[in-house]
Amino acid sequence: MTLVVGPGRARTSVRGRKWGVMQPIEILAIEDSSTDLFGLKIVLNEIGITHRLSVAVNGQQAVDFLLKRGEYSAAPTPDLIFLDVHMPMLTGLEVLRQVPNAHKLPVCVLTGSNAERELFRKEFGIGSSNYLTKPLNRESLLACLRGHRHLQALAEALAAA
Repeated sequence: MTLVVGPGRARTSVRGRKWGVMQPIEILAIEDSSTDLFGLKIVLNEIGITHRLSVAVNGQQAVDFLLKRGEYSAAPTPDLIFLDVHMPMLTGLEVLRQVPNAHKLPVCVLTGSNAERELFRKEFGIGSSNYLTKPLNRESLLACLRGHRHLQALAEALAAA
């Protein structure tokens, strides 16, 4: 599922892309809870980011999306990935283990467990600002954007808006 939403108040050039009204940020939400997905959509709209949201509701769909397999062969490359740790079929950790060069992915992990954080940090080098506790809020989402170099300017523009 892919949606394009957002008022597009921020326009920031990052990696040669003009994000804002004309160029939405590509977001992949790997989340099986419709309630948590709804909360993510609310916060994304609240911060004013124009985005295209793709959703994988289980770990296998996430791997197929990221590797562009099967029905996801034309899937967009995400600029940001929200990864729930506890997913059906494959956990968030198992998803990343199946994707080559997963340490380079722009991931924000949705977890509250310090033990899980340590596993993600050790295996994939995911920094401390890239963990979000549900329910999400504006500040945690902006911190996650700032945790990825290619999204820092966008985060600052959104924070100032």
